[in-house]
Formats: sequence, C-alpha cells, structure tokens
Amino acid sequence: MVFLRRAEPPQSSSALAAASATQSSSGFLPGALVDRPRLSARDISVYYADVQAITNVSMDVAQHEILALIGPSGCGKTTLLRTFNRMNDSVRGCRVTGNVIFDGEPIYRKGVDPVALRARMGIVFQKPNPFPKSIYDNVAYGPRLHGLVDRQAELDEVVEASLQRTGLWNEVKDRLHKPALSLSGGQQQRLCIARTIAIAPEIILMDEPCSALDPIATARIESLMRELARNHSIIIVTHNMQQAARVSDRTAYFHEGHLIEIGTTDQIFTTPEQSLTEDYITGRYG
Repeated sequence: MVFLRRAEPPQSSSALAAASATQSSSGFLPGALVDRPRLSARDISVYYADVQAITNVSMDVAQHEILALIGPSGCGKTTLLRTFNRMNDSVRGCRVTGNVIFDGEPIYRKGVDPVALRARMGIVFQKPNPFPKSIYDNVAYGPRLHGLVDRQAELDEVVEASLQRTGLWNEVKDRLHKPALSLSGGQQQRLCIARTIAIAPEIILMDEPCSALDPIATARIESLMRELARNHSIIIVTHNMQQAARVSDRTAYFHEGHLIEIGTTDQIFTTPEQSLTEDYITGRYG
C-alpha cells in the first residue's frame, strides 16, 4: 500500500467545515452506509458532563468486516467504541444522544439489558486483563455466567474450541489449571480474545489490542482477526497506521469528536478526500 506525500496541515476549523460539506443530502458521509448492516450509529453524540466528546456520528458496520477507527489521541474513538455496547453507562456524568441500531433494534431504548447486549458484543481492551483465575476458568467464565452450557463436557468443548481458534490450545493444553497471569503478554491477550469468543458474540470490539505487544505477538493477533472476521464483525481502534492498512476492510478517520471520512481502507490510505485525513495519515500531526 502506497502512502501519500506529506502536505501542509490545514486550519482545523476550516477543514472540519470542509468535511461537513461533503455530507450527502441525506446527511451521511460518502461511504458511511452499507447494505444490510450489522450495526448502525445514527446521530450519536456523547457528553461527559458539559464536555462533548462525540458529535453527530452516523455510520454503519457491515457483516463480516473489520472496521478500523483511527485518529489522534482524544478524538473520540474509544468513546464511540464503548458507546456501541453501552459500556459508557457506568461512567458518571456520561450522556448519549442519538441511537445505535444492532440487528434492527435500538440498543438505547428502555428495557434493553446492557449485560445481555455485551454478551452479543464482546470487547477486548488495550491491556490484557485476564481474571486472577486459571486459564480454563478464564475462558469458561462467560459460558457459565450466561448459562450457555448444561454439562461439563460441553463446557470443556467450548474452552478447547475457543483456545484452538486463538492459537493457544497447543501452548496451554497441558496447564489449563495454571494461573492465567503466568502467561506471556501476547498469550494473555489471546486468552482474553478466547474468553470473548467463548460466548459467541456477533460483534467483537477491540481497543488497541496490540499496543502493548511485540511484533510476533501482534502478527498472531492480526492473523486471528482475519480468521474471526469470517464469523464476526470486528471494530478495532488503533493508532498503528500500518496495522489498520494490513487488517481492515474499511477505515473511519475521526478528528475532535467528528467523523471526518470513512471508506475502503485502500481509498482512505491512498486517495483520501479530506485534507485532515491526509495530514494525519502522512504524519503531519497525531
């Protein structure tokens, strides 16, 4: 993939205005909508007390795609990711307007159970966070909690299948009842992914899952992402431009809480339409 030459950075306010002007008559940015979306954000704004972190974001997530969210620190990527499965509900003073539609149902309507929602939309965090339990019990935790299995043999099958899919089984099959914290950092992150997929989520959210990993562990996670995308939609927040270019099908660029541009990853990285996008990708700021 060829990256563009550096350009002179524009003034942020005028560039934001230019990006807003590209919206179609329907109010959506080009490339924001897809046929038969798995997940849709509509006019999402997020506030922390009086501070607005996200401004009127509308976009779709396709089935079986990897969508990368990129942009400078503090631009709202992680806030939006946490909005998708209502993790911001637990943040004091956080307020969300607009809606997120998941499989045709608005997730912010009254009566939606956030815990049940998160079982369908798992999240992997920036830093590996295995529970202080055994390797086996980490993976078995979700199926037990949600009552997904009735017999021990079924649970054993789920644990093994999840570890197989993350490439961990052969590395840990002889020490399943050893502490998860005894694993290396890369193994712990793959264990957290195994724990996530053990409850068969439909969407996997990833918040910089490789930022603390070495190149070998990162390559394993990226290969795993492509494998998981066969059965899941994946939304990944990353500051690593090369990673976004390698693994994602589409890329969305954010700036100061605004969705500036969204399109195929090849288009965003080679022929972006917005100067703010070009300046970030070519390293003028961020």
